[in-house]
Amino acid sequence: MKTRKKILVMILVLGGVGFFGIKMRKFRPLIIAFALILISTIISAQEITADLGYFPNLEFNDKIVGSNTDDNGNTFEKIVIDGFDSKIPFYNIKPKEQKEGKYVILLHGITGNKDNWVNPTTSLSEKYVKLKDSLLTLGYSVIIPDAKYHGERSYQGNFASPLTFFSLQDLQKVYNLYTSSVKDIRIIIDYIESKSTSKPQIFDVIGYSMGGQMAILLNSVDERLNRVVVCVAPLDTQKGSKRIGMNEDSAKSLELLSPKNYAMLQKAPITLLMGTKDGWYTKGEAQDFFDKITIKDKTLKFYESGHYLPDEFITDTIKGIKKK
Repeated sequence: MKTRKKILVMILVLGGVGFFGIKMRKFRPLIIAFALILISTIISAQEITADLGYFPNLEFNDKIVGSNTDDNGNTFEKIVIDGFDSKIPFYNIKPKEQKEGKYVILLHGITGNKDNWVNPTTSLSEKYVKLKDSLLTLGYSVIIPDAKYHGERSYQGNFASPLTFFSLQDLQKVYNLYTSSVKDIRIIIDYIESKSTSKPQIFDVIGYSMGGQMAILLNSVDERLNRVVVCVAPLDTQKGSKRIGMNEDSAKSLELLSPKNYAMLQKAPITLLMGTKDGWYTKGEAQDFFDKITIKDKTLKFYESGHYLPDEFITDTIKGIKKK
């Protein structure tokens, strides 16, 4: 609000008197137009990110519901805490040789869950596990949550596949899926910070598909991220929603959730790993999103693949979070 007032004052001042008291009637329309575009951009950004905000928890009501140590000395914990509007179950896995205070948050795709990173059942989840194991070997602790309506949180959607929300035109559930999950990740970061003895903590984020979308949204509002790697994220929610059964009018209502709107809002350095044959976006759309990112520390790599990236993406993902 203060920013808006300042810009309105600037419009009045520049539109009337000009710089150093010299009248600039000739340039007044151009100056006013520029100022209006600026304030419109700021208001739009505020509108886009408003629903990703939250009030930090005073109490987490945390409980460790499972704990063990594997043969490699990695400590595995399953933790449940109070999230934005429900309980959040997540895995906290710490390597034997730990880099104190360094965490990587791993975000799964739609219909997936946190177990995909631990117990592989598909060729993609096998790559998830390889990536997770590589991070542990390098000394990173990994945080793996279930997105809302997924895994142990599927009861929140009456155990239905989240894909059905689109064909049923259930806008509220689709909206909550993204906004609540992003807020839950922010709350998990709050929790880790509250429990850590080392300062500062460093949080990297890796998201695949829907998880990549959430990573983009998260990186538009949270200043605490160190580096972000986005893999094959659908960039146009309106377009993607129609692909899985949502009608035109309903899909338009989800426009504010489109990652493409968040390019100029990215905060932490970001790496995009995309497929040239992926049906969820075109190469041109990915390039356009990348070009609109205003921060200098950004990377885009294309693979000659579809939505399932080749094993090479594992190495490139690790490079993305290790860049200096």
